[in-house]
Amino acid sequence: MEIKISNSIGDNAVINLQTGASLIELNLAGLSLIDLPGSNNHPLESNPYHPSALLTPWVNRVRNGNYSFKGKNYQLPINEPALGNAIHGLLARKSFTLVKQSSSSVTLKHEYKGEEPNYPFPFQFQYTYTLTDSGALEVTFEAKNTGSGSLPFACGWHPYFSFPDTTVDDLEINFKPISRFLSDSQMIPLKEENLNGKQQFKFSTDKIDHVFRLEPMEIHRTEFIDTKHQKRLILEQSSILFPFLVVFQPEGFSSVAIEPMTANTDAFNTGDGLIELAPSEAFSGQIRLSTGK
Repeated sequence: MEIKISNSIGDNAVINLQTGASLIELNLAGLSLIDLPGSNNHPLESNPYHPSALLTPWVNRVRNGNYSFKGKNYQLPINEPALGNAIHGLLARKSFTLVKQSSSSVTLKHEYKGEEPNYPFPFQFQYTYTLTDSGALEVTFEAKNTGSGSLPFACGWHPYFSFPDTTVDDLEINFKPISRFLSDSQMIPLKEENLNGKQQFKFSTDKIDHVFRLEPMEIHRTEFIDTKHQKRLILEQSSILFPFLVVFQPEGFSSVAIEPMTANTDAFNTGDGLIELAPSEAFSGQIRLSTGK
């Protein structure tokens, strides 16, 4: 099932309820901005690039699928067999139910009841997509611990963005990272590298597939730029709530994944950014996309 929302100035978005409430189309200011790399060969529910996936209750990878919490060890299923990791959480491909809808906004929910023995911590997750009349898409992420004990939690989003009629060499990204992480052979952070104020990355010269730690700001602004047509997409997030950003340019495609994260890769083991929600405690954060107009 798909739901379409639109605003008064002609922007629109399409969300797939059956596959993680994924954003599968976004048109702002006449630009088609969401890409689904791999979709020519794979349906959304098995696409190895995980386009527009919701990443929760962990983000990116858990090394060997193994973690400990409150003195107990858990073994997650290995769903990245090539590298031996558990990847992208539990809800990326789960169905969501409709909570409320208007012409320009939709709220969707998934109730996780703790049914997996490898993650026996129940929680409720809600996604709200809203297209404003000022030409922005606001995406709100809300999670509540519905269990009787503490819950280890992280949240992220895995959209791929592109511009019409561009190649990778036309693209650059500007943001405010403190550092980036160099990964080992399992794509788990091995070393943190200070970036000494570098804020601009050109995809024609920079090979990027990294987790970045961001400067803590109430509103952190990432500008994704099409230098060929002088167009831009602006992603705003609180880098206090979402202190990490993954940037990944998949080989063979002209899109870039720009992924806000509350925690680092393998946070279930390192604790870097991991949130512990007490019973009935909730997390809420918002991402805003616009073309800068």
